Amino acid sequence: MERSIELLKEMQSWKLEHKVAHTIDAVSSFLYEKPDAVISFSGGKDSTVLMHIIRNVMKMNLPAIFCNTGNEFPEIVKFAKKFPNTRFIYPRMHLQQVIEKYGFPLISKEYSKMIYELRNGAPHSSRYLTGLQLDGKPSKYILPHKWRFLVDAPFSCSDKCCEHFKKNPTKQLNCITAEMASESTLREKSWLRVGCNSYGQKTGKSKPMSIWTDADVWEYKKHFNLEFCEIYDDPRVLRTGCMFCGFGASFEKISRFELISQRYPKIYQWGLKLQNSGVTYKEALKSVGVVLPGEVGYQFNIFSQFSLVD
Repeated sequence: MERSIELLKEMQSWKLEHKVAHTIDAVSSFLYEKPDAVISFSGGKDSTVLMHIIRNVMKMNLPAIFCNTGNEFPEIVKFAKKFPNTRFIYPRMHLQQVIEKYGFPLISKEYSKMIYELRNGAPHSSRYLTGLQLDGKPSKYILPHKWRFLVDAPFSCSDKCCEHFKKNPTKQLNCITAEMASESTLREKSWLRVGCNSYGQKTGKSKPMSIWTDADVWEYKKHFNLEFCEIYDDPRVLRTGCMFCGFGASFEKISRFELISQRYPKIYQWGLKLQNSGVTYKEALKSVGVVLPGEVGYQFNIFSQFSLVD
């Protein structure tokens, strides 16, 4: 079957029961090749659904791993501890160390990577500015003019957080994850390139929920009366993940940091003071157009009055 955007859209329109069957098939195929696979459990709603499908629908008590990055919502860590046969693993570097050494996670993972490589003179990085590969052919990787000032900014930004917090701790494992193509352009491209399962010489990765959407996840929860982490009771929470991730924050009308500032004010103030080359995260966020709570021009989330502030 040749993968295409058209095929992906068609599969994303399938009914939930068809998607569950597809997920089961993908997991089964992956386990045939990688019988020592583990569930990569983040504690979020998507991986909670994946855990339920494997352990409750497929009746397979596969071990799970939870990477406690030190940048997780406290409720997520508490929720992950509820699941038996789940091992906590930890990255070798703390958030503060990664930011000091490599830079802030700003704009998007793709653009931050381009900026970091340009600042460090990586091979082929010139294509991000010229739009041309070394052989003269057009490059699909181009840094928009809007963000090129960051190449010479007094601070750095990079995509290294994901590498050190997510990839490195699990790179020796065959992981089954709840990633969905609908979440980002990069994940959509990944599905187009390899599909749901990829097999390396040493390790592989399964993304059996690639064709799912957020609506499917909530429909599944309703159908099975599934328990999600309590943080989703706060109507401002659409997704979890690293608390201080700045990827996508530049494009939000209402800052994701409002939630952190109200629920965890001490953690919020600590995070904004993180530095790279003497520049704080707060200053870096402001430079890429993020208006933080309490600043002039900030529009508060209309759901703030319903928040569950600790």
